[in-house]
Amino acid sequence: MKNLRWLALSWLVVLIPGIYSQTEEPGGRITALDISGLKRTKLHVAERPLRQFLGIDAADIDIDAVYAVLMDTGILEPLNVDIRDTGDGRGKILMVEVREKWSVFPLPVVFVGSGGTSFGGFFVDTNAFGLNDKFFIGGMYGSAGWMTLGVYVHTPVREGFPGWTMSGSFARSEQRHTDQRDEDLRRFDLDRISGSAGLTYTFTEVFKGAVDLSYTQALLQETDGGERHIGIAAELALRKARWDGFLLSEESLSGSYKVMAGLDSPFFQVLRFRGVYEKSLLPGFRVRLHTGALYAPGVTVLSESSPSVAQVAILPQSFSARHYAGASLGLEKYLFKMAWGVLSGGVSYQGVYSYGSILGNQFDHGLAGTLSFYLSKLAIPALGIGIAYNVYADYLQGSFSLGVSF
Repeated sequence: MKNLRWLALSWLVVLIPGIYSQTEEPGGRITALDISGLKRTKLHVAERPLRQFLGIDAADIDIDAVYAVLMDTGILEPLNVDIRDTGDGRGKILMVEVREKWSVFPLPVVFVGSGGTSFGGFFVDTNAFGLNDKFFIGGMYGSAGWMTLGVYVHTPVREGFPGWTMSGSFARSEQRHTDQRDEDLRRFDLDRISGSAGLTYTFTEVFKGAVDLSYTQALLQETDGGERHIGIAAELALRKARWDGFLLSEESLSGSYKVMAGLDSPFFQVLRFRGVYEKSLLPGFRVRLHTGALYAPGVTVLSESSPSVAQVAILPQSFSARHYAGASLGLEKYLFKMAWGVLSGGVSYQGVYSYGSILGNQFDHGLAGTLSFYLSKLAIPALGIGIAYNVYADYLQGSFSLGVSF
């Protein structure tokens, strides 16, 4: 009898590790997703960024990474993330509770600055039809003229299908091109019509591409002067988001090439580069490096670009040039975290090279400070105000941003 007991125990010693090794690996991997809290958003829209976690061992799941991909959709605020057994021993369920951000709202806009005053408004839907599509239409009126704009961006319904974009605008304004001190270099009254249509494709969650066909027409008022162009552009972009509990950081790199074929004006090309590296040193405290460059040989005066392509704030938005290369290196710290979002303050040192048709080669550098409010309930990336001092030009100016800079 004693020998039989030892024989049974010996078999258990052999069988238990074998049973454990056969069931633990599949039982420990994420095999299903469970998302709660959706009202308007379609289920596949919320599932798509989370599919990258399927097949990963539950022990290797970074919860902050789950938060990051959900927040990076722009329309969802994650409330809770949990991992549970499926109940049949075949895997784990990644369970996510979310709250949808307010995505449909009127957006009044007012700008006051050295260039004059303008006001207007847009109707915005950042989650059209629950598909994470973007739609807005509206206009602005001010001392320098008026403009109207409409945009629709459609995200792919499912993997393997492209998305598409459409936009159109008309502006009648007194165009100003200025130097670093916002002093006029030239003025002209201009009517500008533009429209574009394009396709976007997601190769992976971090790697995307786009092609675009556009038409622009810039006509000098009360003259026969002006130009018309058809543009064809291609872009590739890498992007990853990280969440540290306070701030959503970005690591991205993109490049585009555009050919502008003139119907009654010169042909020119545009090469554009953009890079962002944001890294948390401590939760809520990060270093930020933003870079941007533009090379547009042969570009006409009416098609020169503002300094926003160089990702700097030390030059007026009325400044124009053909080529740019800029960088901004700084630190950002959260100040308050509340139900509506996170308020942060930042400081950076910026430098930018530019080449314009009047000023030629220029190099400017200076300091910039910002207050940013990252919204958790409203589907706009951020609101911000800033101040920047151009050391070279001895010029101080303010700025306002709403997701993107104006």
